[in-house]
Amino acid sequence: MENTKIRSDLIKELLHCTPDVIYFKDLNGKYVAVSDPVAIHLNSTASNLIGKSDFDFFPREQAEAMFLEDKKIIETGEAVKDQIEKKTCPNGAEIWLSVTKSPWKDSSGETVGIIGVCREVTERIEREKHILDMLSIATHDMRGPLSSIGSMIKLLIRGAFGSIDESVKVTLTDISGRIIRLEKLLGEYLCKSSMMNVKMPEKEYLDLRQDIIDPILEEFLSEIEENRIRIDNRLGAIPGNKVTIKANARWIKIVYRNLIRNAIKYASSGQIAFGFEDKEDHYRLNVYNSGPPVPEERRTNIFEKFESTDSTGLGLSICRNLIQKHGGNMWYESTWDNHPNFIFTIPK
Repeated sequence: MENTKIRSDLIKELLHCTPDVIYFKDLNGKYVAVSDPVAIHLNSTASNLIGKSDFDFFPREQAEAMFLEDKKIIETGEAVKDQIEKKTCPNGAEIWLSVTKSPWKDSSGETVGIIGVCREVTERIEREKHILDMLSIATHDMRGPLSSIGSMIKLLIRGAFGSIDESVKVTLTDISGRIIRLEKLLGEYLCKSSMMNVKMPEKEYLDLRQDIIDPILEEFLSEIEENRIRIDNRLGAIPGNKVTIKANARWIKIVYRNLIRNAIKYASSGQIAFGFEDKEDHYRLNVYNSGPPVPEERRTNIFEKFESTDSTGLGLSICRNLIQKHGGNMWYESTWDNHPNFIFTIPK
């Protein structure tokens, strides 16, 4: 009995002094014990919370989701550790939490409820977002000049400004390769920072050809010429007249930039096509290339992180993430002649 009382006193002291949200719930989702920060977040007192549930403090839809998540942990016995979640407090404030939950078991090993530990990480998330925003700006501003330097070096190598010594050509070729690798690295950092932005950036009305596709093709002009690639309209190219979509320009450029880069990589001496279809409530777009198809066994996971065999493997994962944040979706299909076709939708 003495040991039990000591343990109970220790738990009470912990719940009183910790800055973290800690709670014990029974099988019905009722609070059995809570730390002081729980009461603060719910605009209540610790004693007043006992015997109540999330349905007494949160909107029904949010409380239902929380209850079902707790129920799943209790039924499966599988804990959730350091899961980052965005929550809306009863006072309307939005916070970010690192959430850890596990089944609560009694001395006989029987599950009697759930234990939750949540640490507010709003400041950390905002700090990371700020760093990623700065990284995005820096990499975005560096890409243009770096691409211009790379194009100029390629012209020098080809003798566009006169003949050069072979030793100089070797050196310039090496520099060109390093610039290409740096451009790729910058592109991946730019994609990663954009994907991790907390909020969807502002959308604007864009001319799909003039504002998005043509500038991206200009970026890759030297690679397109070097690989003898033809821009084709076999799947219904973007029409010559203006096509207006509502989207975030930077994010849509990232999507096209990644898809075109992949197309150039695999469609050497072939074709790249941009498809466009005006549907009832969305636009259906695609980027096709005449390279080899994605192997059957990889088609279900090519949009997962780190599925690429080289570099960081984030490109397609980021592309789909950005399209989904616009309210659309992205998927892969092989064409009738067995070539890659990446399709995505943008709501009107």
